[in-house]
Amino acid sequence: MMCSFCAFCYRGPPGCDCADCPKTPVGPLIMTHHWADFRTGDDFPTGKAVRALNRSLQTVPAENPDQFVALWWKDCCMLLLGGHEYRKNIGSLQILFELPEHVRGFDYDWRPFPEAAKFGDKEWHPVHVNHHKGDISPGVVMVDGKELLGKVDVRNERASAGTAGAEKLLVGPAVHSCKVLCRRAKPGCKFD
Repeated sequence: MMCSFCAFCYRGPPGCDCADCPKTPVGPLIMTHHWADFRTGDDFPTGKAVRALNRSLQTVPAENPDQFVALWWKDCCMLLLGGHEYRKNIGSLQILFELPEHVRGFDYDWRPFPEAAKFGDKEWHPVHVNHHKGDISPGVVMVDGKELLGKVDVRNERASAGTAGAEKLLVGPAVHSCKVLCRRAKPGCKFD
């Protein structure tokens, strides 16, 4: 135990991205997404969050053009946790981060909907949450010529994004203009 502690004092854990640690792979490359939890009011993280289309979006004037992939969980009911009762809104924001190049076994890219929705053997696989109502992926939705970060249901050919307090919904062929966040395994790596 003491040796393990000394090793961490000498250098960081495997995959550490600090200036002092080596930037060479230290074992099998990581093949899972890296989501980090944040609360309302926390400072924006300093890590490399996955940005919509890897640039500022050409979006509607009321929206911030710098949009990042995140999941928002909100619970508005009474909750018992650790012997305490909570009755107010409890929320958590999970932001998707891109791991350093030398530790991850895949790359992210925003791909056209028809490529992401293709069944069978393919190079790019959607980043998704498989739900009984659909196969939901982050996507950039085109609404009236403007780009909005929203969600794309690859299985049911639906997409939506929110702006000005309203949901904009695309169905069928209209979804084909969307870009979907996908990932591709690096050479020598594979997804389970």
